[in-house]
Amino acid sequence: MDNIDLVNSDKSIRFTADGIEMSPLAYSQLLYKLTKSRNIERDVYSLGGVISEFEAKFADLLGKEAAVMMPSGTLSNQIAIRELANQKGRVLVQKESHIYNDSGDCLQTLSRLNLIPLAPDQATFTLDDVKQVIDKAKTGKVVTEVGVISIESPVRRKYNEIFNFEEMKKISTFAKDQGIRLHLDGARLFIASTFSGISPKEYASLFDTVYVSLFKYFNAGFGAILACSNEFAKDLYHVRRMFGGNIFQMWPSAVIALNFLDTFMDELRMAIKLADDFFDLIHKNPSFKVEKIPNGSNVFKLHVSDVDLDTFRDTLEKKNVYLPEPEPDSNTFLLRINVTLNRISGDRLAQIFIESLHA
Repeated sequence: MDNIDLVNSDKSIRFTADGIEMSPLAYSQLLYKLTKSRNIERDVYSLGGVISEFEAKFADLLGKEAAVMMPSGTLSNQIAIRELANQKGRVLVQKESHIYNDSGDCLQTLSRLNLIPLAPDQATFTLDDVKQVIDKAKTGKVVTEVGVISIESPVRRKYNEIFNFEEMKKISTFAKDQGIRLHLDGARLFIASTFSGISPKEYASLFDTVYVSLFKYFNAGFGAILACSNEFAKDLYHVRRMFGGNIFQMWPSAVIALNFLDTFMDELRMAIKLADDFFDLIHKNPSFKVEKIPNGSNVFKLHVSDVDLDTFRDTLEKKNVYLPEPEPDSNTFLLRINVTLNRISGDRLAQIFIESLHA
């Protein structure tokens, strides 16, 4: 699908999200232009039409035989882990993961699985962490098998820190030897790949199933993709329907995401270079300090001193630059690097930040 670029129609710079945060008007205009530019065949209950094209595209990008579109990441994780577990009741997850903290205990409540949290306050757990849990499970008075290891990367609760790839490979090799299935919560996988230099396909090769978000940075209104084998995908729409996930028509989200998919990583690389230039320039001013997250991706900490933060933020907003609210009880903003930075030069952006200190 030809990319239709609405980035330059909006001049705002937004450090508030992973994507470009289109207004309803901009979103509807883009959807109109995309559907006018080619014949879009609609799906019926999330089957057929442009959804089939969309699923095949993602399967190829992730090196999997198949992919299934889902209405949400929560449902993608739920279904993937449920099906992979195959009645083995324990699932290893990061304690800081989305599936453990932000999904309403869906796996425990709806699929009767027991989540074992690893590595508190860390993005990465190690192979040793995995072995310790499995050894304990084998030596208990009632043997309880681990069916799935789920890894989230990047980890949202750790400022989008990326799971250590070498440790990920060790865990994958060990799990496959043990007959344990693997799921990747890769909601922001394409962001991780852009920063790490490891392709989405290489990450995905270590896992049986991979979930990628469609709205966080591919700018769709909703949705997710779950990549897997043909055998896993076979009749998966029945499980999707059982959980209430068969949306009558999902084509609008697929069409929007397809528009941004092919160019996303190249555009993010450009934004990263611009952000580096911007950070270098403002770092020379004593009021600013930029802190990188170790093994991080697109989230940076901006410490601003000797200024009223609300006034500073409001002044930037008047100049079409948007910051999130400062972190509680601190002088720190969490900046998310995204492709909106390509709307301006690094030196002009730095100038705006420095000028806004003295409003």
